[in-house]
Amino acid sequence: MKNTLLMIFAALCVMLCMNVAEAQVVNYEPHVTLDELQVDYRWQRERVFAKNSNAVLNLQLTNLSGSHINVHFVVAYYRDGQLFFESEENVICLRPDQRLRGGRAGLRFVADGILLEDVGKETFDWDILISEIHEVSDCE
Repeated sequence: MKNTLLMIFAALCVMLCMNVAEAQVVNYEPHVTLDELQVDYRWQRERVFAKNSNAVLNLQLTNLSGSHINVHFVVAYYRDGQLFFESEENVICLRPDQRLRGGRAGLRFVADGILLEDVGKETFDWDILISEIHEVSDCE
């Protein structure tokens, strides 16, 4: 009886761990692919459990080339076709076939007053404005 309970408990723990691992898979939607760069995105709340929290745009940049590249870009949000928010210029260096994403890579963008429900409306749009992509000898 004791062994049976231990086996059931162990099986439940394994199933729980598998479900948690599946839940942590983050899906990004494709936005644009250039010759040497793929840009994907996903939206989330700035504070997960706060319904009226600002929307956060997380980008994922993937280097498709065999060389190190520097990418210079800004992120822009539009409301009714008018520029509402523009980030500072960002420069990200990517090694060959490297993928960077989210806040730790500096690819997380928030604008006050834009909620998650707003990003699905026809009046809202966003874009990544890439000003330059050039090869570099190495990422420092």
